[in-house]
Amino acid sequence: MRPLCLSGEGREVDRPMHEYSLGQALLEGLLEHLRERPVEGRIRKVHIRQGELLILSPEALGEAWRILAEGTPVAGSEVQIEKIPVRVRCPACGYEGPVNYVSEEGWHFAVPVLACPKCGGQTDVTAGRDLAIVGLSVDETHEALPGPG
Repeated sequence: MRPLCLSGEGREVDRPMHEYSLGQALLEGLLEHLRERPVEGRIRKVHIRQGELLILSPEALGEAWRILAEGTPVAGSEVQIEKIPVRVRCPACGYEGPVNYVSEEGWHFAVPVLACPKCGGQTDVTAGRDLAIVGLSVDETHEALPGPG
């Protein structure tokens, strides 16, 4: 399965709650994928990778998913989130790897500054800011999901 990804360029959905809009966009992408490539059986879990820089509540996303998925082929499924650590690349010295940053509650409202741990220079984020569906857990003993048409 090709990852369904939302990043800083992801489309916006007009909903009051951050997790709800992310859940809506992920669900719409997944349903589109399933129309093109149906799976046999009942989808039990939707595996999601969440970058550490993408601030969201796993509980709120799970609840939003439960509500949004009602009446769809993925109704009753749950989200399983894997956190992806932040990684950077420094154009000045060539460093590539993890970086330390403040991840306390109050800092979630500020833009993190990710300085190179080797030279202190500005870095480019290479991992840790995306949200993507990367797989499904399917119970193949149930009847197939409806295909396109």
